[in-house]
Amino acid sequence: MIFGTPNGRAYFSKPSGRLSDGRLIIDFLIESVNSSYLTPYLEPLGPNFRYGVNFAFAGAATSPRFKPFSLDVQVLQFTHFRTRSPELLLKGYKELVSEEDFKDALYLFDIGQNDLAGSFEYLSYNEVIAKIPSIIDEIDYAIQGIYKQGGRNFWVHNTGPLGCLPRILSITEKHAGDFDEHGCLEPLNTAAKEFNQQLHALCEELRSELDDSTIVYVDMYSVKYDLFANPATYGFVNPLMACCGYGGAPYNYNKSVSCGVSGHNVCDGGSKYINWDGVHYTEAANAIVASKILSTNYSTPPINFNFFCNK
Repeated sequence: MIFGTPNGRAYFSKPSGRLSDGRLIIDFLIESVNSSYLTPYLEPLGPNFRYGVNFAFAGAATSPRFKPFSLDVQVLQFTHFRTRSPELLLKGYKELVSEEDFKDALYLFDIGQNDLAGSFEYLSYNEVIAKIPSIIDEIDYAIQGIYKQGGRNFWVHNTGPLGCLPRILSITEKHAGDFDEHGCLEPLNTAAKEFNQQLHALCEELRSELDDSTIVYVDMYSVKYDLFANPATYGFVNPLMACCGYGGAPYNYNKSVSCGVSGHNVCDGGSKYINWDGVHYTEAANAIVASKILSTNYSTPPINFNFFCNK
């Protein structure tokens, strides 16, 4: 998917298909093992899948099922790719993935935030909490589906602090008692933590059920929340404000004039903002999050990301 300017300005100097001013967390993780960036599955021109495939899609959620591009659809796309790639490789298409590569591959999951955030727009807090098990079930279904097709290595990110995102802070009906000490919405963060607790339990369960599997659960919430709780430590300013958006303080977010739409404003290049467009993070924030992931201090079990390159 291609996004317009000023996306990509900090690193690629042009839009790069990423909702950020530069690199994403996955880009930094890939750099750490000296590999090439993942190619999107729907890349129309000259795709090279030898270094991996990215099935992610902006706005994707676990539900509703069978709608572009929910998690279930992404798994269906993977299944098609999983079937066709070895066949085409034998016919001379070199930019594809072999049978052995699928078995050795690392399958990274980072999903759930859109489900929770979207649910809060039309459901009560209690109704959102009641919906979480169905979101977890879809992730369970996806992991087990890939396992049945030979996948054995899984890297699972939990979700970040929803209540600290400028978009959420801007559009959510709120009261003075809803804010925590850092200005984030506590009910949404509590829901995120409940989701994370259930996701962690799923990973523990699957680890015992799926023979010969390696499942790493990564606490993204703690890493990201620390940025909002201690912005000065990392050199950030205006932690709850989008760099690119409309409306100015306190959040610089407006649904009608989003980043890239005519009339938006954007912070100066080099500014240290945590949030890029109201939802997604800046390259500066992504770099810090990735470095903490690579430390293994937030991983259960504490396995290095490069471990999977050496199996």
